[in-house]
Parts: sequence; C-alpha cells; structure tokens
Amino acid sequence: MTAYRLLELLMTREYGLQQLPEMIRREGGKPWFPQYPQICFNVSHSRGAAVCAVHHLEIGVDVEKLRPAPRRLAAGMEDEAFFRLWTAREASIKREGKGWQSLLKTAEPDPRCRCVENILPGWIVTVCPTEETAIRAERIEWNEI
Repeated sequence: MTAYRLLELLMTREYGLQQLPEMIRREGGKPWFPQYPQICFNVSHSRGAAVCAVHHLEIGVDVEKLRPAPRRLAAGMEDEAFFRLWTAREASIKREGKGWQSLLKTAEPDPRCRCVENILPGWIVTVCPTEETAIRAERIEWNEI
C-alpha cells in the first residue's frame, strides 16, 4: 500500500493529479492507467522500503534489502552483486509486464538498467527504462507520504 501512496504523491507532484486515476492490470499483472496511457509507472517494495518510477515509456523498478543472498540462487556471488543482478533482472521483467515466473528463465537483464546509488542505504534500487535516459531520484521520508 505504501508504494501506491508514493505513486499518488508522485502523480500529484509531477502531473498535478489529486488522486490516483483508475488502475487496471494488464495480462502479466502490470498495472496501468487506462485514462492516462501516456503515463507509464512501476512500483516495488521490500522489507520497509518502497520505490516508484514514472516515465512516458514503459519502465520497471525494483528494490531489495541488502541481506544474505539465497545460496541456491546466488551460485557463490557476493550478496551485493547478487542483489544488483536480481533487481536488474526483476526491473527488466517488470518493465515488459511479464510475470515474476519469468525471473527464473531470464539470464541477463536489459543493459539499460541502472542501479540508483545511495538513495536508500541498505537497499539496492534498480530502474530499467525503455530507452537510455537520465534517471532522477528523490528520497521521500515516510512522514511525507
């Protein structure tokens, strides 16, 4: 719920909308605004953190708390390296609107994915835009939402 409250705040700040428009889910589960098809967004949350990305083209975002990586998936990778790869893969799949089951089938993330450094210490945040673009990140404290 907090990720969608963050989206609502972003929609007010960036687009002047006072409330979230009607939202429906596409096949694969990706939410979108049918009344505002020019606004593409994605949200993610993990263990006390929430992130949101908005663009005029499809976009994906993922956040994961930095913690010990699952040994059976990490294959000897260091924790941070594993979660950087995992969030990039998940953001890529979310941008495309594919279900989470695709995570285990996808070998490499889209090379346009970017890890947003130092926005949330202790978490890995990755944004995956459709095209190369500057990524503007802003930290919003819980009391602001």
